[in-house]
Amino acid sequence: GTSLADPLSGGLAGLIKTAAREWSEVSCKAIDLGLFSDTASEARAVADEIFLSAPQEVGLTPAGRTTLEVVDLPALAAPATAPIQAGDVVVITGGGRGVTTAAAVTLAEAYKPLLVLLGRSPQQQPEPEWLASLDDEGLIKRAILEHAAEKLHPREIEEQFRAVMAGRELRTTLARVAHAGGQAVYRSVDIRDVAAVSRLFDDIRSEYGPIRGIVHGAGVLADRLISDKTREQFALVYGTKVGGLRSLLEASASDDLRFIAMFASTSGRFGRSGQVDYAVANEVLNKLAQAESRRRPACRTVSINWGPWDGGMVTPALKKIFSGEGIGLIGLSEGGEFLMREIAAAGDPVEIIALAGRTAGSL
Repeated sequence: GTSLADPLSGGLAGLIKTAAREWSEVSCKAIDLGLFSDTASEARAVADEIFLSAPQEVGLTPAGRTTLEVVDLPALAAPATAPIQAGDVVVITGGGRGVTTAAAVTLAEAYKPLLVLLGRSPQQQPEPEWLASLDDEGLIKRAILEHAAEKLHPREIEEQFRAVMAGRELRTTLARVAHAGGQAVYRSVDIRDVAAVSRLFDDIRSEYGPIRGIVHGAGVLADRLISDKTREQFALVYGTKVGGLRSLLEASASDDLRFIAMFASTSGRFGRSGQVDYAVANEVLNKLAQAESRRRPACRTVSINWGPWDGGMVTPALKKIFSGEGIGLIGLSEGGEFLMREIAAAGDPVEIIALAGRTAGSL
């Protein structure tokens, strides 16, 4: 059936791997069924598999079982030929903040492209004088309260503070890209809105020229156990990753792209407690990357399943958890360098796992 080839079904593996981490007393398994000639032999193969404890992911066909293996790959050398030229347009989602800052700055240093950074924050406005000189969180929040036209709820003060800090981070990114020899502009858009992204891509082409590369770095977290997760939380996390990617792919369907880099996560490959929506979304990203690489053979398509970065969404509390699990953090410049080499690695696996000090490919 058509469901065999539907990349969205790949998300079920992310769900299962997360459930296995949260429900230790439950046997969890993702089974990918091939084409059996009759339902009886198909049912027998599934029944036999259910009673085997490992592995969590398995493919069944009349010819036998297929399992996934993660293998270490040699580190990539710096690309001999540049995948893009100076001035080429590259679109980067993620608001020019956190890990996408590293991506933007490294690409600027390596190739001097024109970067169009997409984010949810409104277009940049200069800060008012009463705010521009303040750095301390408490002083900024007090100033926001004092200059408000009406009484603000503490949650509204927090939201305005975060917007101020996001704006500052974006301005820093734009300045760093310029310092590195590239150019960067910012555009505000909800990447889940296919029509809005298509209109924006039309504007980009007419203003700056053909689009040659896409980096999909946008992502949000709403960590809760499966039993506590709301539909709204799931929709936000999943929609940003998967809906956002679908918009980008649809809007660029006729572009002659040199590369598409998707920022997935090891939460998808291995599952992670509290992150069922994130794991599902990132596994779908992996499978959409596989489909897109077949659709665009001349374009390097890669889905990088990043381990945690030393920045972005990794809070001090999370750092402590990762440290306790023996998981190292990927430095911002180290991650940027990794991306720069990966987008030029034609013929390499589509799904890559990037951990601090280690590279693996999913085969």
